[in-house]
Amino acid sequence: MFKYKDMPPGILIFLFLFVIFEIYYFFIDFLFFGLYPFYGYIIESLQNIWYLVIVLVLYALFVYVLYRITQGFVLREDWARKFAIVFSAWGSLWTVWAMLIGNRVSENLVLFAVYVAIIVYLMSSYVKEYFTKVEVFTYGPYTLYTRKVHLIHSDRVIDIYFFSKHKPKSGTPCAMPEGYEVGVNSKTGMPYLQKIGKVKPFKYGDYTLYTRKIELKNVGREIDIYFFSAHKPKSGKPCPKPEGYEVGINPRTKMPYLKKKGKKPVKKVEEKTSEPKGEITYKKPSNVIYVVNRPQPGQVKGDWAVRSHGKIFSHHRTQENAIKQAKKIAKQRDATVLIQGIDGKFRDGFKPRKKPSK
Repeated sequence: MFKYKDMPPGILIFLFLFVIFEIYYFFIDFLFFGLYPFYGYIIESLQNIWYLVIVLVLYALFVYVLYRITQGFVLREDWARKFAIVFSAWGSLWTVWAMLIGNRVSENLVLFAVYVAIIVYLMSSYVKEYFTKVEVFTYGPYTLYTRKVHLIHSDRVIDIYFFSKHKPKSGTPCAMPEGYEVGVNSKTGMPYLQKIGKVKPFKYGDYTLYTRKIELKNVGREIDIYFFSAHKPKSGKPCPKPEGYEVGINPRTKMPYLKKKGKKPVKKVEEKTSEPKGEITYKKPSNVIYVVNRPQPGQVKGDWAVRSHGKIFSHHRTQENAIKQAKKIAKQRDATVLIQGIDGKFRDGFKPRKKPSK
């Protein structure tokens, strides 16, 4: 079954007019007004069985030729274009013959001009491009397709590319466009096109590595921090893994983080206290207030909590607000504040000063 909707309008209109013209010339003009009656053959001559058989065979062959040319045009077979040129050149010879013997010279001159126009059109770059075979790009079981999409807001038309295992409702198979390469979605396994040289973000399972700049107010400078997220965060952009780092897993939250290669995790130091009966036990210091990065169920990753060893005081959206609250509590308890980094380690410890009493 032919799909004429896949043909450009110019090719489709030409094919329709070409078939109509050939049917008119050979079935009507040639048979009733042209060379056939000029040489004394009339419709009554077809009563002769031999004349009838010859005419029927010739016209059956003619109909088959038109069918094959039409089929070749729809399937973009270049032989159809070349054969249409040869067929048109052959048809034009009948008009030249008619003019040479003086049969309806002006009418045959017009018909000859039409054949010349057909041949010129079939040799144009527009038609040649239509019949150029496209090397369809495939990636495993997937075929690359393209279709035009109208952008309503910008009022322009763009070409989009997509892969599919089966023939989609719209789109045509195409070659790989220049400047692009294949990427693969880590979740779905579906291939897609991306620009060559585009930075590929580092992925660890369902998590993507992001980076953003933060300002250290204590030292007055900006640093780049890296963090993983399973969803697109409010701030930060995907990035590759920086050199000299590897992935670690927070044993409490099971969240991946970056750490320097070869760096061993710091063991927590616990102070010894003596108990009666000569037994030695370990107890965590109670005069420390921690600002920790502790995501909660149902909240975005990156929430900050203020806590001690046995109590969580409050949760905050930003680290800055969490530090302010920790300072207040530390002043009341004469405690030290420790701030947890994105890698799960504590640093930037300080002890807030109390206001001098008057």
